[in-house]
Amino acid sequence: MMWLYTGLGVSIGVWIILGIYVFSEVKKAYDRNGVFTSKLLNLWFVMWGVYHLAVILSSLYGLWLIPINKTFALTGGLVLIVVGIIVLATGMIEFRSLRRSCGQDISKLITTGIYRWSRNPQFIGCLLYLLGISLAGRSGFAFVLTGAAAIVICLYTARLAEPYLERLYGKEYRLYKSRTGRWIGIPK
Repeated sequence: MMWLYTGLGVSIGVWIILGIYVFSEVKKAYDRNGVFTSKLLNLWFVMWGVYHLAVILSSLYGLWLIPINKTFALTGGLVLIVVGIIVLATGMIEFRSLRRSCGQDISKLITTGIYRWSRNPQFIGCLLYLLGISLAGRSGFAFVLTGAAAIVICLYTARLAEPYLERLYGKEYRLYKSRTGRWIGIPK
């Protein structure tokens, strides 16, 4: 089991170090109303990849096992995983472009489809499937990691992404923001 703790420690350490660098570079890109470079995008994916590895490993090995009915945990976890992947994929598909979905094409504000219900469906989908993985593994440690990701995503959205989008799209974004919930809601 020592390899598990070592692997988790390395994954979390890499996530934190890359996170500090990646989010400082995201802020710089947003400050100049720019787009994500391929290098920044690749580091973003590596950062979240090592994070996901930590969640998956802690769930597979039931780290800090929570006493929940195994059948309930597995069924509920699988439902959350599937719903999360569907929400994430629906958000990505609505962009109709991988470059736009990944922040490399900022030519158009997307407000249709699932984006009528949420300004951040991709983040919601991601958090749902992470919760599902945590629940299926009944891992308290995975839940803690998912909570940390939720905090990072909330801070990123509120402090970096939304002010950037407001500067970039101006009145159009302010109107969109006034009628669409940040996370989920009924369109106004």
